[in-house]
Amino acid sequence: MLILRMRVFFLLLALALLTLVGNQTVIVLAENATPTAGVVGLQQVVSGLDQPVYVTHAGDGSGRLFVVEKAGTVRIVQQGQLLAQPFLDIRDRVANSGEAGLLSIAFPPDFASQGYFFVYYNHPDHNLAPPPPEDGGVNGGYDTVVARFRVTTNPNRADAASEERILVRNQPYENHNGGLVAFGPDGKLYIGLGDGGSGDDPLNAGQNLNTWLGKILRLTVGVSGPYTIPPDNPFVGRTDAKAEIWDWGLRNPWRFSFDRQTGDLFIGDVGQGAREEISLHPAGTPGGLNFGWDCREGDIAHSTTAPCAGPFVAPIVAYPRSDGQSVTGGYVYRGPTFAAFQGRYFFADFSQGRIWSTQQGVAGWSSKQLELDTSENIASFGEDEAGELYVVAFGSGVLYRLVDTQAPAAALGDSSFTATPSTGVAGDVISYTLALRNTGGATAGAVQVTTTVPSGLTYLPGSLRATAGATDDSALPMLRWQGVIYANQTISLTYQATVGAAPPGALPTTAQIVAPGLPPLSRTATLTIRAPGATTADPDFFLPGTQPEHMIDAIVDPVSCQGCHTTPIYGAWRGSMKSQAGRDPIFWAALHVANQDVENAGDFCLRCHTPRGWYGGRSHPADGSLLEHSDLSAGVACELCHRMIDPQSTGGEAAAVARDAVVRSAISPTLPVDHVGSAMLILDPEDNRRGPFKINPAPPHPKATWRTDFLGQGGDPVIEARVCGSCHNLDNPTLSWNPATARYEPNAENLAAPSFANGDLFPIERTFDEWLYSDYATAQGVYAPQFAGAKADGVVRTCQDCHMPRTTGLAAVGDVNRDCVTNGCLPEHSFAGANTWAPRLLQDARWRLPATGDAIHLNAAILSARSMLQKAATVTIDFDPRAMPRQATVRVTNESGHKLPTGYPEGRRIWLNVRAYNAASQLVFESGAYDPQTGVLADDPQLKVYEAKLAIDDGATVTETFHFVRNNTVLKDNRIPPRGYTVAAFDQPGLRPVGATYVDGQHWDETVYALPADAAVVVAVLYYQTASKEYIDFLRVEGGADGVVLGQMWDDLKSPPEIMAVAITPAQNRFLPLVGR
Repeated sequence: MLILRMRVFFLLLALALLTLVGNQTVIVLAENATPTAGVVGLQQVVSGLDQPVYVTHAGDGSGRLFVVEKAGTVRIVQQGQLLAQPFLDIRDRVANSGEAGLLSIAFPPDFASQGYFFVYYNHPDHNLAPPPPEDGGVNGGYDTVVARFRVTTNPNRADAASEERILVRNQPYENHNGGLVAFGPDGKLYIGLGDGGSGDDPLNAGQNLNTWLGKILRLTVGVSGPYTIPPDNPFVGRTDAKAEIWDWGLRNPWRFSFDRQTGDLFIGDVGQGAREEISLHPAGTPGGLNFGWDCREGDIAHSTTAPCAGPFVAPIVAYPRSDGQSVTGGYVYRGPTFAAFQGRYFFADFSQGRIWSTQQGVAGWSSKQLELDTSENIASFGEDEAGELYVVAFGSGVLYRLVDTQAPAAALGDSSFTATPSTGVAGDVISYTLALRNTGGATAGAVQVTTTVPSGLTYLPGSLRATAGATDDSALPMLRWQGVIYANQTISLTYQATVGAAPPGALPTTAQIVAPGLPPLSRTATLTIRAPGATTADPDFFLPGTQPEHMIDAIVDPVSCQGCHTTPIYGAWRGSMKSQAGRDPIFWAALHVANQDVENAGDFCLRCHTPRGWYGGRSHPADGSLLEHSDLSAGVACELCHRMIDPQSTGGEAAAVARDAVVRSAISPTLPVDHVGSAMLILDPEDNRRGPFKINPAPPHPKATWRTDFLGQGGDPVIEARVCGSCHNLDNPTLSWNPATARYEPNAENLAAPSFANGDLFPIERTFDEWLYSDYATAQGVYAPQFAGAKADGVVRTCQDCHMPRTTGLAAVGDVNRDCVTNGCLPEHSFAGANTWAPRLLQDARWRLPATGDAIHLNAAILSARSMLQKAATVTIDFDPRAMPRQATVRVTNESGHKLPTGYPEGRRIWLNVRAYNAASQLVFESGAYDPQTGVLADDPQLKVYEAKLAIDDGATVTETFHFVRNNTVLKDNRIPPRGYTVAAFDQPGLRPVGATYVDGQHWDETVYALPADAAVVVAVLYYQTASKEYIDFLRVEGGADGVVLGQMWDDLKSPPEIMAVAITPAQNRFLPLVGR
């Protein structure tokens, strides 16, 4: 009996019944599932094709469709237009006769970077390859050729002279060529070959493993050289079979496809005279499936002249010749547009023009359902990059798109057009973003957008970009875009313009949007031209560095970065708390408190959380009411780091070093030489970007792109980490050290602090300095492979090594990529920390600044933070269950490069939950009990909580508070120091322990717990909590309207404690309960 190993148990509960037909074992699939609703229609894309037989895409992000014409040409359909020039023309070597011709094209996964592809065609020469012995001397067909070609420097034109034949097979007869080449999800090239032709398989090829005929082959191919045979092909090493064979028992496989979601292989096999069939090779099932020809035709017996021992895999669909005479295999619909089509496999009949579908249900595949009866000869289906399906009509030369005629119409009413910043003066560069938001079904064809840059603005050449579709800036001042917008898709169009000598006042720019079947739509972005004026910043909160009035080019909205940068860059950043810093509910409640405590204190907060708005001059009023939506959604925008200049002179490309020196020299007052932090940043006033690599060719940025040591990778760890320290040291600029009173006290009103040097201002957080005085901040670093990502040596040094772990892949689309695929140099921009709660709050509809559109990225960020927490500490227990008195010593070891926990102190805490059980598994002791229903951490005499608590010292009393802008002393800081701690290095404000003692080299803490005499098992769990109940209750009362909403969300969601580490001793083979889980 043949047993197939299937992908998913539930999938194969259905696949299931084994039936004996004579002496043959046949796998039978039930047919009782019912397809879902939706009405199939065909929407014409282009006409005028000459006997088209296949359509596919290149997978290169271009959106092009490639249509194969049987005579020997491949045509391109781009943005709904059939290009006049063929992509490939090899009519001089193609036998266009009967079933022979140019039959298919296949693009490898690396086509975008390597520019090669494969075609299947028949050659007029009958002897390119000699007839093999198994053909018995029959030599009447046109030889099969599978060849590799290359693209020229013109991406729409291939080099016909670049042909490299990788497989040639003599054909005994003129029919049954198969004819499809396609890459599978495993990156292998699959080739379909018919049984050699004539009728009734006179060569018995279908059941002969010593011939390629009647088979699907599977090969490993590359940019050059011959093919090789994958070692997991089913017949590797056998002398009685061709090693290239993947599946067999096929008559004439006319179109097969892989389900892009599951990897299942569907095969349409043309029958002899009784049955047409669709067969299935489930993903994960080893190769070597025998589909039965010519012992079986579809679901019935056919011949006994061939060896017919089986076992054979029965088709999932078989239909009689009364329904059709030549099946055309199709695809499973996985596109984003037609929800009713999801999971349905569409196929057709060439002779009758009928389109059917089948779908897998709980009990198997449904009987075929007639979807559409046409008069076309349907030669092939095809997919575009998004997964939408197309139909090729051989006789009429029309390419159709498969559509659901009952799908909702496109709805573009939520589209928006914005200018960023919304105000400007002469010389400012304004970024315009048109967000084409489709909240309905796919557009019925290409959408046309036109906008004219008005007088008073000068278009920045080459800046017009779009996340999809085609842009055109050749007819300035008019800008154009066209493209299809799929269901629930948003496409962003961006460009930049420089403000000229325009008079003060409103300067509108209007975009006209024309979509087929919809009324015309217009959207206007208004820029307010203002006269240059002084900043309105409060001098009490002045910090040295680049100021808003220094900026020439605004910080670009990061949505423009999405068009080029990949998931490890843009997607990871989008889910991070850097991206969401401007929408964080905790921040906004705390901002309200700060403004209530000290006038304009919010300007200090907005400087870090919405730098795009701060540098754009929109942080006044200090409540953030003038911030733009894009300021909030940008958070800590990409350019904040990538335009940053080291306050100290360091290396890089010569042009960058020179430019940095010029910018640095213009900063007055200068930044302190012994201290970084508090967003005392030096930014390039112009949009010159910096990064870790020298990129050639230059990326499509508006201005220069340079490599600097400051933004480097693998260099001096202190220089590189100083980028992070620019924000992750934080001082209160209104509180300066008074040596006379030995306290931090308020500065004189309406004056900046007298000094910004290290220790002169009250330290709120010191994460960077904690790292700076650790073993991580050395050339040797620390061997910590759990943080190192793709770094081969497993050593981490900089902040980035842990919080931007190295991975492999591409940072951007196109040809501007450094090779991070083979060397693991791609820094994932996840900035993973410990916050698992705020990403959940941002998906709550009650919050006024939700980020529900970023849900995928936010949820990924939760997982990243959870993973980071579980790497940051270890817990061990020293416990002897025989000793008296009973006690346990629990050690918490800090595995991170800073204090544990670190960062902004208010509400963050780590604690130990220690439980003891007797021999009967009864709880006899607990410290650190947490009630997940109320969020209350119970106080007990042995409770150990690692945290920092701040207070107000007025000279007479010291009072613990959450009023961070007024706090001026540290009441408690027992947080565990990092590896390499010394008392001397940490003996400075914000670093020294308070209420705890650590000796040189100690990066752990031990707590001794007195236990009952019957304690037999001890369990220790280390928990982290983003925000304590006490802190949220404070913000609920003091944080204004945002604090009220935050409190409501806490009531429902709490801030669930995250498990960092667990220890059990003696080791147990059963599970014990964990608090709150």
